[in-house]
Amino acid sequence: MTEREFTLKHIFTDVEKFEQNQDLFSPKKENFGVIWSDLFKNNGDDWDSWGWFYFIEWRTLEDEYLDDGKMEVELHVKINKMYGFPREELRSFGEEMKQFSDVTLKVKERKFYVLKLYLSSHSPYFATLFLGRFQESEKSEIELKDVNPQDFQYYLEVLHLENGIDDDTVQGILSVADMFDTPKIVKKCEEFLVKESKKGLKEKLEMAGSYRLEELKKMCLDQIKSRADISSVISEDPSEMDPKILAELLKKALVLN
Repeated sequence: MTEREFTLKHIFTDVEKFEQNQDLFSPKKENFGVIWSDLFKNNGDDWDSWGWFYFIEWRTLEDEYLDDGKMEVELHVKINKMYGFPREELRSFGEEMKQFSDVTLKVKERKFYVLKLYLSSHSPYFATLFLGRFQESEKSEIELKDVNPQDFQYYLEVLHLENGIDDDTVQGILSVADMFDTPKIVKKCEEFLVKESKKGLKEKLEMAGSYRLEELKKMCLDQIKSRADISSVISEDPSEMDPKILAELLKKALVLN
């Protein structure tokens, strides 16, 4: 099977004893960071499957698939795209990397084992934190506050040369790179947004303003060619928008008018 395909197998027992509207679950199993399970429900004359109503008639199930009250189910799953779930991590910074690290960064309840000099060479923030005269520079474990641990994982992946930027991760990576003053990562995110991202114009323009991405801002503004385009990118509360972008939109509106 391909990378994003897997199979769920389970034998349900005493199926004929299940009452109407009773759920029938298989044991849970993790694939690609998500918990999966088969679900069947007795709807009286029919059996439903999770995501498939009127899966099979009870008479057909009884005549063709039940063997001494047992039903063997095999589901082949192919994932085309995942929304709202963390993708599979590209590189570990967990406990198994402890022997190769010289500092532990604690982000909420998660610990990342990293090298001070490597992070310092890419980030003035970490250079000051690790190599400066602050009390933290002597600690073996340092807590980072106001950071999402999953975003920090993605940030570290890209910092360690993994190709981890996509439409689901780019904004989180940008927020961490901006917080920790990592221009190399900010530039990579901007290049992705300019050349590859499928995000909408409004969202791209918002990120251009929030993270001072001049190339992305220019590309977005160049794509605005009508008053309808201007309306489509204006926030519900314009005061929250970047003032320079608002000024550019005003100039365009005056010309188009």
